Amino acid sequence: MGIKTKIELEITTNNPFELKPKMEALIELSKLDNEVLLKLAELSRSPKAITQLKTNFPMIKGFLS
Repeated sequence: MGIKTKIELEITTNNPFELKPKMEALIELSKLDNEVLLKLAELSRSPKAITQLKTNFPMIKGFLS
């Protein structure tokens, strides 16, 4: 059993319809182990990684599935 801590986040969206999916995605990410979460955070700081994820997601997902 792990340690649970509640935190408060300020979430910015382009429109109100993005709020719920963004919150749900953050909850899913919070379930990842620390190593994976830190690696994803590192990738999130890379504009090149973000572009690749946006443009090649079907291929990446297919490769990893």
